[in-house]
Amino acid sequence: MLLGEFMVEIGQINKMVISRVSDGGSFLKLSDEIDEVFMPNNLGPLSPVVGQAVDAFVYVDTAGKLVATDQTPSAVVGEYALMRAIEVQEFGAFFDWGIDKDLLVPGNQQKMRVRKFEDHIVRVCIEEETDRVFGSTKLGKYISESNFDITKGDEVEIVVAHKSELGYRVIINKKFIGMIYDSEIFQDIQVGGKYSANVKKIRDDGLVDISLQPLGVKNMLDSKEVILEFLKDQGGSSHLNDKSSPEDIKRSLNMSKKTFKAAIGMLYKDKKIAISKSGIELLKV
Repeated sequence: MLLGEFMVEIGQINKMVISRVSDGGSFLKLSDEIDEVFMPNNLGPLSPVVGQAVDAFVYVDTAGKLVATDQTPSAVVGEYALMRAIEVQEFGAFFDWGIDKDLLVPGNQQKMRVRKFEDHIVRVCIEEETDRVFGSTKLGKYISESNFDITKGDEVEIVVAHKSELGYRVIINKKFIGMIYDSEIFQDIQVGGKYSANVKKIRDDGLVDISLQPLGVKNMLDSKEVILEFLKDQGGSSHLNDKSSPEDIKRSLNMSKKTFKAAIGMLYKDKKIAISKSGIELLKV
């Protein structure tokens, strides 16, 4: 939005400075520009000082005026977050997104009718005509139009959003939506939890397949170390071998049977373990 001679990014975090302080709050501006944005006392620092730098989230209030806050929302315009509906009205639902101002998801932006206290993946959007920030749970068009800055093998941060028939839907770096399949989960994960993960595949439909395990050679190297540490903790030997069930391997090592077999094969060639019908055993070097 153009205000006077400078551009404030509405719905984003702006690096601003306090230009003056009043009884009701502080006035912020970008660098040495003239125009200011008001930040009420309850939305800013306890003891504001002229010249103080502030990372300010800027939005349009109900009166159509710009307001700044030093609170950080769980997502800014163009991002996704897992949010909880805290109030539901006929015209829409209000979601908690980490700041004092709740995020409105209008009725026509709800994929299905939102109920109070439900958690949903919400995309933060901005209305071009009014510059008002709103949310949407209709994600299809945003997913299909994804402009990826990630590629296969990249390490990413995910938030587990909800359980589906095939696995778990996840939010990736706040920018993309993906899936971890049940058959590839070898550790306990929780809805709402944050995890480091890896990009397995970017699909043509705009979704991303995610793995909680490293891919390729790194996966093998990491798995070898996990097995060696496991054997040390078990006193040097374990009943696990290439005939063990996938469930037993998963329960003990948080890895797939395929990965386990490949890793113990490499360890055997490296002469670090012995493999027998009774299990695997560390070799003394």
